[in-house]
Amino acid sequence: MINTRSLAAMLPPHWRRAVRQKIAGLKAAKSQSTAALTQQAFRNLRPLKMRSASSQHSGSAQPYVTMVTDSVAPGQLMGGVGTAVLLAVSIAQSQRRALRIVTRERPCDDTAIRALLVLQGLPFDGPIDMIFSDGSDGDPGVPLGPDDMILTTSWWGTWSTRQTVPADQIVYLLQEDERMFYVGGDQQLLCDEALHDTAIRYVVNSQLLMAHFQANDTLGPARHGVAFEPAFPASIYHPEPHDGRRNLVFYARPDHPRNLFLRGITVLDKAFAEGLFPVDEWDVHFFGVNIQHVAFPGRPIHYHNGLPWADYASLVRKADLGFSLMYTPHPSYPPLDLAASGAVVVTNAFGPKGQAPHYSDNILYLPLDPESLLDGLRQGIARVADDAGRRSAYATARLNRDWATSFAPVLASLADFAPSQHRLSQHQS
Repeated sequence: MINTRSLAAMLPPHWRRAVRQKIAGLKAAKSQSTAALTQQAFRNLRPLKMRSASSQHSGSAQPYVTMVTDSVAPGQLMGGVGTAVLLAVSIAQSQRRALRIVTRERPCDDTAIRALLVLQGLPFDGPIDMIFSDGSDGDPGVPLGPDDMILTTSWWGTWSTRQTVPADQIVYLLQEDERMFYVGGDQQLLCDEALHDTAIRYVVNSQLLMAHFQANDTLGPARHGVAFEPAFPASIYHPEPHDGRRNLVFYARPDHPRNLFLRGITVLDKAFAEGLFPVDEWDVHFFGVNIQHVAFPGRPIHYHNGLPWADYASLVRKADLGFSLMYTPHPSYPPLDLAASGAVVVTNAFGPKGQAPHYSDNILYLPLDPESLLDGLRQGIARVADDAGRRSAYATARLNRDWATSFAPVLASLADFAPSQHRLSQHQS
């Protein structure tokens, strides 16, 4: 074995100095800043690039509401992203603001957005500025005026915006306890810190989620938030006649641990083995994203992967029984979409969710152990067969049917929005 120290000692002094300098340079080249290492580990924590646009608001020009999200795609608009767009539009109309949507992962156009607004009964006649801002060296940044409102839609988007935008210009639309997305570690810690930021304002999707934050003393939303209930317009969500066969639909998202894909298919496997859904009477549909095909002996499955919004709405209108799990306190959209369309739904209790009647008597909340969920499917089948009881529960459901009613408390809460800081942060370019 070559002794490198002995070999180095044989070199002339000036060569040894050159070698030491070269090694030191290589070591220095491998060193990186804290910010660089953080952004390498969590690419969604790139600070949002901003640039001053104070001159655009002189005279009669309108201030903006700028929504910041990862991406906007047709397959996303059935849930949280769609809700964020509808809220941004409602704020723009209520406060006479211009509308801007900033995406950070990929560019998009407003075609799907316009279709969503028409479908949901919130048409917006004004222009929608679309900006792709990924924080790269060539990114010119997002214009920010002193009276603009920045509507963030995730803890990481809020964290990134918080680095460059005054706190009193930020409103955080919070649609889940996002700490539950992670195991214990840096991401969960940063998320927890974002949810305890008392310098910004929060809009919380559902009273259930707000009750959870209040019970856990999550300071940001509990002390500086307003809650709303989402809407399910009857023009979209209603029972749709179909042939004599029944439809069971299962919300399948293997890449989203909180949707408990494995627990769901375990329970369905038991249900099929028990003969709860005879093949000659029931069709079974899996809908979601990146759905894994599952072999159930003797049971064909219809897979609906990444459904466009209109196809998703059509599927839930034809559903008789839904099976949808969410391992968090938020009620989740699929159970509410299904109940608003006349289906019976089996879902799980969690925290305040399921402790009292919520939304509709056609939603059954069960503990998460397999036997309880299996019994829930049995109850669901019985409820489906009880046409009169099912129709009565649908008719008396406690679900908002228009977004104006849903967003009214939010718009009232934000009516006093008036940023006091009229300068950009020192981090802005």
